[in-house]
Amino acid sequence: MASYFRRIFRPVIREYLMFIPEKKSISGLFKLILELLKPGALIYPDIVCVLTTHCSLRCAHCNNLMQCYDKPYHVPAEEVIEDLETLLSHSDRCMHLTLLGGEPFIYPDLYKVVEAFRNHPKIGCLNLVTNATVIPDDSLLDLIAGAKNPRISVSDYGVRTQKVPEFLEKCRKKGIHCIHDESKNWVDPGGTSPRGKDIPTLEKEYNGCFSARYCRTLLKGKLYTCARAASLADLGFMDGAHDSFDIRKPRTDAEFRKELREFLTIDYADACNYCDHARRIIIPAGEQLES
Repeated sequence: MASYFRRIFRPVIREYLMFIPEKKSISGLFKLILELLKPGALIYPDIVCVLTTHCSLRCAHCNNLMQCYDKPYHVPAEEVIEDLETLLSHSDRCMHLTLLGGEPFIYPDLYKVVEAFRNHPKIGCLNLVTNATVIPDDSLLDLIAGAKNPRISVSDYGVRTQKVPEFLEKCRKKGIHCIHDESKNWVDPGGTSPRGKDIPTLEKEYNGCFSARYCRTLLKGKLYTCARAASLADLGFMDGAHDSFDIRKPRTDAEFRKELREFLTIDYADACNYCDHARRIIIPAGEQLES
């Protein structure tokens, strides 16, 4: 129960209060709390969906390991849509759906995915994370602007090829709420080799990690503990079985919900054994690899 409150209950309340721009009321909050306390309730604070491993930047210390893909790829839109629909069909709701890359605005089928989920009844907010190197065309921004509670998070590293002022101004004219994240420094995640951490250390680090509460990541039919875990498994650096939930495995609705709740409340993640975030080593943000 403690894991449920730490990883689902409190994060859902936070997302509702901070990022769902509807008029808040005591009765609305109380209704959400009662919903969360129902036996078998399944509400996500955030689902992060990886659309592509192609990126328009080559950050040397990318937490999500995009720089490690020798052969980046786009996830077919049909797979993305089907996997998300499966996940949502066995869930009560998702406060916050984040579309991610790589760089999502170079994903060729972004129109299809946005159209499928921009006004989904179980999604409270549609968010896209971008480095603002690509300026979307008007038709795509109009589609996003018509979503329920649309938001674009702009990661600004001060890299020469980023077009942040132009991107923000175009979104402003479309009425899309943007969060301008001027990141001067990152916490170094380190390399991809295992660190040899024991289970108590993994538990301590996982319980203290933001990603353990807000970054459940969907990639190619599996929901992972975080975006780094998804890439580590996808690239073959770790097994990934402990850190993932197979959405495509046949189950009844009751089985799906039970197994997914168990996964969402696990006590540790293997991915922490391939991550140095707990060491809090500060490095400059967005340092680029040479071509």
